[in-house]
Amino acid sequence: MGMTWARSATKHGISEDRSGYVIEHSRTFSKVPAPPNSPPGLNVPRRLYLHDDADGIPLEVLAIELESGDLSVIHAMEMQEKYRRRYEELKKWDTTSSRGQAPSSPTR
Repeated sequence: MGMTWARSATKHGISEDRSGYVIEHSRTFSKVPAPPNSPPGLNVPRRLYLHDDADGIPLEVLAIELESGDLSVIHAMEMQEKYRRRYEELKKWDTTSSRGQAPSSPTR
């Protein structure tokens, strides 16, 4: 799976390396609907990744799956409080965390 980055993906100062790390190391993602004001062609569900970057900083990353199967990263920033609870729950099942065991069939 390849990745590309929209200009908006680095708007909050998160580098492509950091957001790419989150996607590559996250075992799960959530599907979220496109905002109602999405431009034509981008009115598709997004993949929301909640994971630490290589320095242990929690990030939220949104990507769109392209017809080719590649991802286009459209948003990345330090994690907002609204995602903190979900993030903590996911960390329990993350194989890189010592706090829990991975589920038998992660969402991908």
